[in-house]
Amino acid sequence: MKEILNLYIVRHGQTEWNVLEKFQGQLNSPLTEKGKDQIRNTALSLANIDFKAIYTSELERTIETAKILLENNNVEKKKNQHEKLKLQKLNELNEIYFGKWQGMSFKEIFVKYPEEAHNYFYDVKNYCAKNVQGEELTDGLERFLQGLNKITEQNSNGNILVITHGTVLELFFNYIENKKSHALDERKLIGNGEYKIFIYKNGKYTMK
Repeated sequence: MKEILNLYIVRHGQTEWNVLEKFQGQLNSPLTEKGKDQIRNTALSLANIDFKAIYTSELERTIETAKILLENNNVEKKKNQHEKLKLQKLNELNEIYFGKWQGMSFKEIFVKYPEEAHNYFYDVKNYCAKNVQGEELTDGLERFLQGLNKITEQNSNGNILVITHGTVLELFFNYIENKKSHALDERKLIGNGEYKIFIYKNGKYTMK
């Protein structure tokens, strides 16, 4: 009987720019102490899970998150196994590229790009990423799905840990529920350090 492939998909811990309400996109911002604690708590809830592989985006906040998870997920009987696991970085798992908005606070974009900022936060179907030299949401979702495809092609069963970002995750959650990309609500992203489990079977993802 074929084993099940479980994907544990985690959002990185809180960063300094999360606190400042800045668009990070594909720029880096270090985890806060609260963010590190969030991940330690996540590690406790996953302490009894044997992971056969770990994937992150290429951005430092997910890599730092993964390292903290590994350090704190090492129950003694599995210590040697965890030491053998190496992070596999996929640029397909990177956050949406927000163009000119990256490094700017939410308040700043409403001042400098009032129409597009309103569209992004309140009327996403009319949001046009090209106006801020960013990545279209549909393109970001397609890229993310390509990353998951790589993971499922490399792993047919077992538990896989995937660490990525809030906006691409929200787009993926909507995709699972057969919702369009413009169903995105940036104000309601999964929390830092939180995770969801998906079963991959027959080419489809199902939330566990």
